[in-house]
Amino acid sequence: MRGNPHATVTMISNTSYVTMLPALPDIFSRRVPPEAITRDLLSVFKRFGSRFQLLVREVRSIDLESRQLEDTTGEHHPFEHLIIASGSTPEFFGFPQPELLHTVDTFAGASRFIDACEKHTGTVVVVGGGYTGLETATTLRHGGVQDVPITVVDAAPGILPFLDDTDRERILEYLSDLHITLRSAVTLSTYDGQVATLSDGTEISDALVCWAAGMRGSRLSINPTVEATRDHRLKTLPTLQIPGHPHVFVAGDVAALEKNGAVVRRAINFAWYSGIHSGKNLLRMWKEEELKPFTPVDLGWVIPLGKRSTGRIFGHIKIRGNLALRLHYVMCGVRHFGVAAAIQFYRTAFRLSRRFP
Repeated sequence: MRGNPHATVTMISNTSYVTMLPALPDIFSRRVPPEAITRDLLSVFKRFGSRFQLLVREVRSIDLESRQLEDTTGEHHPFEHLIIASGSTPEFFGFPQPELLHTVDTFAGASRFIDACEKHTGTVVVVGGGYTGLETATTLRHGGVQDVPITVVDAAPGILPFLDDTDRERILEYLSDLHITLRSAVTLSTYDGQVATLSDGTEISDALVCWAAGMRGSRLSINPTVEATRDHRLKTLPTLQIPGHPHVFVAGDVAALEKNGAVVRRAINFAWYSGIHSGKNLLRMWKEEELKPFTPVDLGWVIPLGKRSTGRIFGHIKIRGNLALRLHYVMCGVRHFGVAAAIQFYRTAFRLSRRFP
């Protein structure tokens, strides 16, 4: 919109706010005020006035040939150009009755989960031993769930296989220190809202279950069908356009972003920069300039687990402990929308103390 003063933009979103997703577990830890984790979308775009319209709805289907989409109210929206940035959603791998499970992929979901945890007296079961599941379990323990049992269930024989043995052992010791039980090489077989049954026959009564075992690209009905990966991310040209439909771009977690012929992991930096790149390529199209390919740059990652946090800068430089945790909060501030929210993350980063073990 800044590059084309005549453009008008309609955003269709299932929420009226944007969320700093890597900070969602801080709803549990309370290291960051909940109000700093989201930002009202209209306040982000208010300087564009009537050129920007926000519709709080969900998209039901997209017809690429007729260039229109339908939302869940049944209303149709024609478009000249389209950027699909619908993110990701939990993958339940065919688990029956997923509606009984809590999830932590949205602000609303995480808020409902912590409310339920604070009222629960039985065992909290977190399904998934990846960084999301482990961060959920540990921040719960630091926050409002300090007395009830917490069990992490994971199908893999060991946690975080991409870490070296030293870092993995540090995290296992951390879980033990927090009295979090790790059950490896088992899965959740059934859950009726009360009893969780594991694949080895173990029954956990009075269980509250949170699913953090996988993500997939958001479910979209697109005509004609667009080629996708196994986890339902949409494949694109290097310019982030859908093949055969140059007026449609894909960005963020729903895009199968590639580097050296391989699809990269989901990460906030890849989502951030692909969103910027798709917008710039759309502007180049308007100006009849050559579009540029997108190359993901791996700035690194951090698994924020208190003083046992671990990460890699540029994928290679190892960082640990409070330094890694500080970097996590600094980057959340850098990538957030709005000065006030960013300041809250900077304060957390530079005031880490014994209050945040």
